[in-house]
Amino acid sequence: MLSNIRSYFYNLKRFQAPLEKCLFPVVLFLYPLIGINQGLNIADTTYGLSNYEYFGSIDPMWAISTFLSNVVGSAIMKLPGAGTMVGMSFYCSLIIGITAIIPYYMLQRWMPGWMIFIGEFIAESLCWCPRVILYNYLTYLFFTLGTLFLLVGMFEWEKQNRYLLLAGIFLGLNVMVRFPNVVEAGMILVLWFFEIITGGKFIEALKKTLVCVGGYLIGLVLPFVFISVKYGPLAYVDMIGSLFGMTSGASDYTAGGMLSSIISAYLTTGKDMIIMVPCIVAGMVMFDILPEKYLLIKKLLYVAGLFVLVRFYFADGVFTRNYHYYDSVFQAAMMFVIIGIILSVVGSSGVLNGSKEEQTLALAVLLIMLITPLGSNNYTYPVINNLFVVAPVTLWFFRRMMQRLGEKQTNFPWQGMVTMVIAVVLVQGAIFHYCFAFGDGMEGQIRDAGCSIPKVKSMVTTGYNADSLDELYDALSEKELLDDKVILFGGIPGLSYIYDLEPAIDTVWPDLDSYSVEKFDDQLQKLSVSSDDAPTVIVGKEMAEYANIEAKYDILMDYINYQDYNKVFESERFIVFAQGGTRSEE
Repeated sequence: MLSNIRSYFYNLKRFQAPLEKCLFPVVLFLYPLIGINQGLNIADTTYGLSNYEYFGSIDPMWAISTFLSNVVGSAIMKLPGAGTMVGMSFYCSLIIGITAIIPYYMLQRWMPGWMIFIGEFIAESLCWCPRVILYNYLTYLFFTLGTLFLLVGMFEWEKQNRYLLLAGIFLGLNVMVRFPNVVEAGMILVLWFFEIITGGKFIEALKKTLVCVGGYLIGLVLPFVFISVKYGPLAYVDMIGSLFGMTSGASDYTAGGMLSSIISAYLTTGKDMIIMVPCIVAGMVMFDILPEKYLLIKKLLYVAGLFVLVRFYFADGVFTRNYHYYDSVFQAAMMFVIIGIILSVVGSSGVLNGSKEEQTLALAVLLIMLITPLGSNNYTYPVINNLFVVAPVTLWFFRRMMQRLGEKQTNFPWQGMVTMVIAVVLVQGAIFHYCFAFGDGMEGQIRDAGCSIPKVKSMVTTGYNADSLDELYDALSEKELLDDKVILFGGIPGLSYIYDLEPAIDTVWPDLDSYSVEKFDDQLQKLSVSSDDAPTVIVGKEMAEYANIEAKYDILMDYINYQDYNKVFESERFIVFAQGGTRSEE
């Protein structure tokens, strides 16, 4: 019987090479395409699409701070089939697939392909951000490329400067994808760490650093030239001042606000993980009683206890079955991230008796997790959306830790606990990836309807969303307002993209705290004295509670009153104002 089992595993191993060479990369490339027609969110998702379509009209601060993402988005819109939302979703999903495939191949220098595949599968499953928001996904792509080229450049003897230069170029370009990515320059610490632990000479470390800096400057300067030509030589400096100035009206955009939300996320998950400690200790005590006896029974009992713990987490709301919302995976993913941080700290310290490359890789992964959420007011959600390098390396260090500590039975409890977290992330993540659509049906509503609007007719959404958008489209068409410019207010920026309505002011989402009251007032004042035709005003009734929303709404209502607008349409969800026309019944 034992020989049959060995033969079975030997035969499985024969298929490992073709799987790693052919099937795994294809799966990783195509997996993000699942659900490309699901969801029709008229806020964040289509806000990005509106900015790509009307790139030349949007606020210079936003256009410049996310310059490359807007340029790439606008370029993608010119590709075959990209004139529809499902077409844009298709092309943008390929960027996610590419971001997973790159580390799949490059990390095989250090770890097996099947392990990287599992890690990349986890990373793609946890991508919650709308695929068309390129200032995030280009960030993850360039951050991944920059990090991996930096590592290869440090470890390779041949073409070292080429790799280091490429690392700098991609990290420099990333600043032009999204300005807060400037903090990624901190990855240069990885190079100095490697030089220190290998006893490298200071002058050699400095030369390598200068190569990286040279690449970084190339990545910065090339887009900067285009920005200077389009907006003026001082435009980039003005943008930086505007970004720092917007924090006065938006406390969550301040450095303190961002850091406190990040720390809060880790503390919340840490509290949920405290119960794991006594479970592990109890398991170790159980295995230490009558060692080497009743091992199978002990393992079965401990695994049963893990199932009880998972059931407790579901009952306590730490894990949920609401796969239409983030909370089904967020805490499990954060547990995985915290385990990754612990393993990276251990790995970078050298206690695993691994190579210097292994120590350096551990530090790189640690820095990725620490740097990724900086510059965002989105809690630690950016971290779980950027596990393309982190997830496979975390799995590898988990195995390295198991190898380092040996086969003592008292190791089984902590190994089982980590395995439980990985299994939950795999299962919950896969279901989440299949069910989730950003901002649509997030309270469990069934998405089974479509719109008649040409640009989004292939998208599947909720009946309420489809009906309300079709109703508004018919009203705008009937009143011949589809060719007019528009002011949008109330969390509905995506209507600009969906209906092809050119914005009359320099934003389609003026209610955001990052868009100041003064700027909104100034834009409306300019419209008041303009000789152009008066724009249509569409107001969404489901307004978010932004800090300055009431002040902006009052300014908009004053503009509507002073410019003699009439309310020409009202539904359960939208109000439309236009000059002239017939006033709708109250």
